Amino acid sequence: MSKHKDIFQVGDHGSTFGGNFLSTRAGNEVLAILEEYKNSGALDEALVYFDDKLKALVAKFPTLFEKEVGLGLMRGIRCLDTNLLPKAISTAFEEGVLILKAGRGTLRFLPPLTISKEEIDEGFKRLNYAFEKLC
Repeated sequence: MSKHKDIFQVGDHGSTFGGNFLSTRAGNEVLAILEEYKNSGALDEALVYFDDKLKALVAKFPTLFEKEVGLGLMRGIRCLDTNLLPKAISTAFEEGVLILKAGRGTLRFLPPLTISKEEIDEGFKRLNYAFEKLC
C-alpha cells in the first residue's frame, strides 16, 4: 500500500509463484480433493463429530467455559474468565494441541477440513487432559 503513484515500471513488481502453471495446477488439485471430500459426506460427518466433541468439552468444564461459538470447523469456546486464555493456550500447547486466542475471551480452533475422526479424538483427549490441569 502506498500513496506514491508511478513508482513501478513494467517488470518491477511480480510474483514468484503467482499465476504460473504449477501453482494453478496445485490449486485445482486441492479443490478437486476438497470437492470429493465434501461430496462423499465425510466433511459433514467431521463437522457433526467435531461439534459434538466441542459441546462435550464445554459441558465437562462449566467452571472454565461458557459456550461454543463459530461455524463449521472454524470454532471457538468462550472462557468465563478472560485471564484464563493465556494459561489455556499454553497448557494445550504443552499437550500438543495448537489453539489460539480470538477476540477478548475466546479460544479458537481451526482444524483442517480433512481432519479425521481419529485426529479429532486425539485432539480432544489431549485438550481434556490439559483443561483438567486448569480446574
